[in-house]
Amino acid sequence: MNRLCLCFSAFLAPLFLFTQCSHFPSFPAEPVPEVVYALGSRDGFTSPLSVALKPACSALEFTGVSFALTGVHRRQLASLATDPATIKDSYLIAGYAPPGLPEDFARALSERRAQAARQYLIESGVEAVQLQTVGFGFDSAPNAPGANVVVVYHQ
Repeated sequence: MNRLCLCFSAFLAPLFLFTQCSHFPSFPAEPVPEVVYALGSRDGFTSPLSVALKPACSALEFTGVSFALTGVHRRQLASLATDPATIKDSYLIAGYAPPGLPEDFARALSERRAQAARQYLIESGVEAVQLQTVGFGFDSAPNAPGANVVVVYHQ
């Protein structure tokens, strides 16, 4: 029994005492870093969202959570890729997803849709350096197009 008391006093008593001491100074909480979102120009780069963008073709509409291109999508993109007047133009391919999905999933889905359109345009002969993609998910400007679409903009 003495050994049990000795063990209690040697190991548990200091823990009990430190939890009862309110005169010890408290340590300040570590500062939480702020997240800074920069969409303005930086080191010579101009954000593609800072200029008025005009759609290069009609919006590609998707159903559900699909990101696969359909025949209608391919026809719309093929007419864009074969137009000799726009052979040297740069494009921003913006994907959107419907609200109600988890935020990360919606952003990834919209990016995959934009990437699918970009890949098809590259396979159709458009140079990869002319194509930039962005996935907005459902977090976009109030005047943005409806959900479940990909819009190809002239830059």
